[in-house]
Order: sequence, then C-alpha cells, then structure tokens
Amino acid sequence: MTKLEIMLPDAISGAVETLSRQTGQSQEDIITRAVVAYVDGRARWQADMERALADVDSDQGHDGDDVLAWMERWGDEPGAPPPRAT
Repeated sequence: MTKLEIMLPDAISGAVETLSRQTGQSQEDIITRAVVAYVDGRARWQADMERALADVDSDQGHDGDDVLAWMERWGDEPGAPPPRAT
C-alpha cells in the first residue's frame, strides 16, 4: 500500500468524519472506498468512450432520428426492435 497525503475541503472532511463515527469505519477506509469507486467508474466511462469513438471512426452507429423515434415508441410498442446500425 502507498501512503498518500491529501487535502480535502472542510465540508468533505467533516462529512467523512461524521460518516466514520456513524458507521464505525475508519476515515481511511471510507476515503479508500470512495477513491476506488471513482477510479473504477471513470475507467469504465473511458473504455466506453474509446469504444464509441472507435465506432464513429469506423462509421458504425445509429441514425439519431431513428433512435429517437424508436425511444418514443417504447410505451406504445413494448419490445419494438431497435433501429439498424448504419
């Protein structure tokens, strides 16, 4: 494990301290879990964005108007097939 010193805004520091008292978890555990959740979420977002941009670069995708029309039918036509990829 690497020791890292961070500066938190007073409001966040206070919230972490309160949560620590309420849950019995250490402040370090709360902050570690928060950082892990953030980093994992950002990594998934980045991977999704890279895949989406690769699809754009290879001219794969869906026409936006077709997608909107399909979404508007969701309440009226359950199970309506999605638009074809272009």
